[in-house]
Amino acid sequence: MGTALMINKETKEWAPVPRFLDAEQLTKDVTAITDAARGKSFSNFMMAMALLKNYHPFEGPKGLKLYDLFKKFDKTWALTKKSETKYGRTSPERTYEDAMKRRQSDPWNFLFIAGMWFQDLFNYDFRRTEMCIIPYATQQGEISFCAYNTGVGWRQIIENMHKNATVAEWYKNHGKHEIYAKGKTVNLQSFEHSLKIDAEDAARVRHLEHDIPVTAAEEDRARRKKAYEEQAKVRAIYEELVLKKPQPTVVQIGSVSDIAKAVPANFANAGKPVTIAPGNGNGHSNGNGAATKTDEKAAEAVARD
Repeated sequence: MGTALMINKETKEWAPVPRFLDAEQLTKDVTAITDAARGKSFSNFMMAMALLKNYHPFEGPKGLKLYDLFKKFDKTWALTKKSETKYGRTSPERTYEDAMKRRQSDPWNFLFIAGMWFQDLFNYDFRRTEMCIIPYATQQGEISFCAYNTGVGWRQIIENMHKNATVAEWYKNHGKHEIYAKGKTVNLQSFEHSLKIDAEDAARVRHLEHDIPVTAAEEDRARRKKAYEEQAKVRAIYEELVLKKPQPTVVQIGSVSDIAKAVPANFANAGKPVTIAPGNGNGHSNGNGAATKTDEKAAEAVARD
């Protein structure tokens, strides 16, 4: 997956190429011209006709002229005579002057943007990996880009197989590089820059309404946390069943202050602390054997009944 942009280095104008140029039809026309195998002059003429056919000038950048588009194709494929003299050579014999001439003679640049399909283990598709056309050369042989950077981790396996030093060994032999963190000042000759930061964008905070990992770092963090919890459970079971280690049984009954604040059954006195008066063994709460007025009223009510 990908696209191409046409960008002006001087005015910063840009536009997607498929918007002002029918790339699909142009590719078919170029294929037909190539298969015809006519002479160079006639093929160049047919190429110009194909550009006119598939070019939409009102959809492109304002500063892009038809001549600029012809010049871009001439510069890329050397369609006209003495193109190397006009734009500089692209052969292995090219020099620094040739490279600068190609950059300065044409303000328009093609910017190609390509995206790769990366799969996780739960949706890995070998058919998609087989379609990868980018080969990687490794110590174990050639492998496709998609297979090397996805799946079960072939990149980590090969790098660990052929690594020549660990991080600790490297630090021991070459020393540790300087770390600039926690507000440590970086020794620079000049701190001037042309970077413009939007204060509103810089102060924006991402608010999540869920706990689902969004980035790869969050997925790794959640995976490590879950693995740590599983290890703790397995360790507890191992200590209990194999090591016969007694498990602590803690029963929390509360403190004296919590007991003093207990709510009595009488909801009329709710919120008041419970007071326990010393008794004298005669079953009365006042300690002298005399019942309270409340007890007397209750006794009279029972007698009347």
